[in-house]
Amino acid sequence: MNLRTSLEQIGLTKTEAKVYLELFKLGSTKSGPLVRKTELHRATVYDVLKRLLEKGLASYIIREKTKYFETSSPEHLLDVLEEEKKEAEKKEDILRAVVKNLEKMKQNAITAETANIFVGKRGAKTVFEDILNYKENWVIGSSGKFLKIMGSYFYQFQKRKKERKIHTKLIASERVIGTEVETSVYGEKRFIPKEYESPVSTIIYGNKVATFIWLENPITFLIESKEAAESYRNYYMIMWNSAKR
Repeated sequence: MNLRTSLEQIGLTKTEAKVYLELFKLGSTKSGPLVRKTELHRATVYDVLKRLLEKGLASYIIREKTKYFETSSPEHLLDVLEEEKKEAEKKEDILRAVVKNLEKMKQNAITAETANIFVGKRGAKTVFEDILNYKENWVIGSSGKFLKIMGSYFYQFQKRKKERKIHTKLIASERVIGTEVETSVYGEKRFIPKEYESPVSTIIYGNKVATFIWLENPITFLIESKEAAESYRNYYMIMWNSAKR
């Protein structure tokens, strides 16, 4: 069984599987080479890229006003599996085989980029799943948008975070005091006046800084940089020390 067939069996369409694999082989690339490799119409490729972005299977960065696309870690294909209720055990076996093969291919597709943009709820979920791999995180700007936009996933995330004893330092709007948002978060909390809240929240974890713009179709910016993370933490402590307990 080839990789494309395996990807189709876990929920991707034929064109999604084709574009995903060619994008994986190319690494960070503009749309032109991808159109040539897939031999698909340019409009079709853009439509498929949009769907892969929404599923959290791809991201893009902008260099010199040009978009460069690349696939996310193969492990994020597991999110597709979670959406497929039928034949779950069979699909999981297929998917793990795909991940194993793609990880081998990844050695030839590593890029030096450290900034990514994820579009949609699945893109945001991709970053939250990454956060669960770290022992602590520092949150700025929580105002309840995570719960409002992501629904039940908010509670799942908070539960898993607590089970893993992942500590959070949270600076939130006074608006969430006494709400489920406050009571669900495991860790320390401080508050700022609600007039300073916005639809943007930032989470610092490890050497990464994730910024979520909580629109109906959220946009997530992820930067991996030790210097950037340290700078954000310094800024965070200024806010933390002035926030209300």
